[in-house]
Amino acid sequence: MTDQKKIITTQVLEDVVNSSFSDRILVRDLVDAMDALGFGLVMMIFAFGLIIPLPPPFPSIISIPLVIFAAQMIFGYDSPKLPKRFANLTVKRSVLAMLIQRSSPYIHKVEKILRPRLSFMFYPGMERVIGIFIFIFSSFVLLPMPLSNFIPGLGVLIISFGLLGKDGLITIFGIVIGITGLVISITAVLLGVEFFHYIKNFFFG
Repeated sequence: MTDQKKIITTQVLEDVVNSSFSDRILVRDLVDAMDALGFGLVMMIFAFGLIIPLPPPFPSIISIPLVIFAAQMIFGYDSPKLPKRFANLTVKRSVLAMLIQRSSPYIHKVEKILRPRLSFMFYPGMERVIGIFIFIFSSFVLLPMPLSNFIPGLGVLIISFGLLGKDGLITIFGIVIGITGLVISITAVLLGVEFFHYIKNFFFG
């Protein structure tokens, strides 16, 4: 990634927070500020909300915009658009500032390894396929299943970094992580308590 792209990526959200004179910020303003960077940055911010430990129902609420954005990718949208019902919601300025503060160090670290590669992953048809995977992973978070938040959410986060840096290798890695999360969660449901005993014995037995 170029230095200019890095500056845009790490400062665009800070600019939204610093330019606001209100205690609450419209979600519409947040998404509009990230419009120029496509789906990558807006999905990355919401995905961070999935991997930060939060009590129910917050992970499910956060996943709803991700489901909407993924559907838009599937239908060929160039940038994320929120329905008015969600766009007019507000978020506390302090909460957004905290999220930016927590995520910025990770953003800086990931930016150092991102570079354009495997460009075929970002052809129009392939971006729709990526949208399908994000849709599945984000929808899975809505289900009341064990381990259904963190690993699929991590997959979406990694995919969003890949989208942001046009890095096909990172995008594929995120898809693999997300699929792994689905398999682990479904296995936990099918095997129940026995699955957790197996994991415990495997690592600590």
